[in-house]
Amino acid sequence: MVLGWLLALLVLLPTAHAQNDAYAPAPPVLYPEGVKSFRDVIFAQPLGFRPLTLDLYLPADPADGGTRKPVVVFIHGGAWRSRTAREGGAFRDFPAVLASVAARNYVVASVSYRFSAEARFPAAVQDVALAIRWLRLHSDRYGIDPNRVVAWGSSAGGQIAALLGTACGVSTFEPPDPAGEKASVCVQGVIDWYGLIDLESDGKDLGKPDVPDYVNTYLGCKLSQCPPGWARSASPFPYIDAKDPPFLIQHGAADTTVAPSQSKRLYAALRAVGVPAELVIYPGVAHGFAKVPGGGPDDAINRQAMDKVFAYLGRYFPTDRKM
Repeated sequence: MVLGWLLALLVLLPTAHAQNDAYAPAPPVLYPEGVKSFRDVIFAQPLGFRPLTLDLYLPADPADGGTRKPVVVFIHGGAWRSRTAREGGAFRDFPAVLASVAARNYVVASVSYRFSAEARFPAAVQDVALAIRWLRLHSDRYGIDPNRVVAWGSSAGGQIAALLGTACGVSTFEPPDPAGEKASVCVQGVIDWYGLIDLESDGKDLGKPDVPDYVNTYLGCKLSQCPPGWARSASPFPYIDAKDPPFLIQHGAADTTVAPSQSKRLYAALRAVGVPAELVIYPGVAHGFAKVPGGGPDDAINRQAMDKVFAYLGRYFPTDRKM
């Protein structure tokens, strides 16, 4: 398992300048208020793997001569084994949601990463870190403020976002940089939606009778047989300290996929060292902010969740656009 991780580390090659030094070739998707989305922009090509891409949502304000904008990096869920950069829980049109963030004068990047069947932990975290590095290296082109980067993840993406927010400078999550293009992969804010945070948890704590297979696959070992400390290293708890950025944590109280106790535990650990953190638990709401029963989109809860996101961004990463 450790050998597999080392091999994955060695073949991860960023392509910040070699690949896609311009916008994606396809015409942009247009959204209200002048937002343009360029889809499937390649940010890295790991040797032996599929290209890694992101969808870029750019506000109407031009990059040249304008105020640098915070960048919000969205990390999709899917148990680290599925889903796409255009999915975010039970929303009817999640790309439109991301465009609504960009309309408030943020650059938004929704990123892909290697799934657990392709490469085990920490590959997915390193892939998102590579996307953050790519965005910083292209900050002039896209009008990004490299000092204001927010990681926003849902479900499995929430775990990745929480690690990026707490493990700044930890070599395990630092992607290889053979081109010598030094750029930080640390983030200045984290939004965690119902993330599976504690990888040492037993099945009951995760809302399951046993540890789900997708957790074992992600770790590359059965939880009961993993090397000592391996599962803990995939959770933010060993890295939390007072220097961590502000967190917004949101979770449904009726979530049976990831127990709300996961978010409560993260919130308690952050607050214990003085990190600014807000925890919002939505009564009667399932995983993905879905309705109970039925599992379909809950438009009212989705609006509440996004209002919280906008309030968080407005407080810690204000722009010249009203929230």
